[in-house]
Amino acid sequence: MVDSTVLLVVRIFAAFGALALICSPFILMNQIRKQKHVGVASVIPLVMLVINSHVWMMYGYLAENYFPIFSCYVSGDIAAIAYVAVYWRYTTERSYVARVLAVTMTVFTILSIYAIVGGLGCTGQTRAEAAKTLGYIGDATAICLYAAPMEKLFQVLKHKSAIFINAHMVMASLTNNIMWLTYGILTANWIIIAPNILFVALNSSTLVLCIVFNPKTHPLHESFFAGNDDAPIEVSVELSPKAATGSKVPNLPSPEYKAMQSPLEPLRLQLDRNQI
Repeated sequence: MVDSTVLLVVRIFAAFGALALICSPFILMNQIRKQKHVGVASVIPLVMLVINSHVWMMYGYLAENYFPIFSCYVSGDIAAIAYVAVYWRYTTERSYVARVLAVTMTVFTILSIYAIVGGLGCTGQTRAEAAKTLGYIGDATAICLYAAPMEKLFQVLKHKSAIFINAHMVMASLTNNIMWLTYGILTANWIIIAPNILFVALNSSTLVLCIVFNPKTHPLHESFFAGNDDAPIEVSVELSPKAATGSKVPNLPSPEYKAMQSPLEPLRLQLDRNQI
């Protein structure tokens, strides 16, 4: 039997890990807001964070695990929706993002209906059985959430630069995984243990790629930015004005240095003559 004090400490650390994961996109969202462009950021991890947070919130409620699961993922639900709203505001690929959001809302609605119906016993399941089903669904959505960066790992290997990966989110995810793995072991909850074993390995590998292909030492080649709408915004400063198309620029003499006689030279010569 695990000591209640130890379990409480692990619960608190697991809650901090979950909140770290939930807050990790904030830095990226702030950058997007400042540059008014999503750059190379993908919407997939954000919508998966919405679904994952929503499922675990419902699981925590049905399983009566109000801390840390329910309380943390209520916050995650709200924060993830805010992140998606920021992404939608500044993306240039509205049609693609709209399709992704349509699928997300469909899944969101179906899972919500199941949680309500299952919790009321209308599916022939007890509350605990409905919670267990949502736990398995939560594992599946969590796998999709952590597998979402795989979309960018292929580009990292192709371009030899980790600029495609949000390193802050990877580190937050790894911390979160370790905390929840510990919590799952102490409570003997395999719904929590099984996926987090996979996630620790996956995020550790991703973090290694972030270190090996650090964007500061491995920037993208200039050819990537040519004709790529997803390239990060760059500000250029022109040091010389350009003439308008079709206008003629007069042939001005090129500036150069010329030796000039000192204005004191005639005075010096006059003084020399007076001394003779």
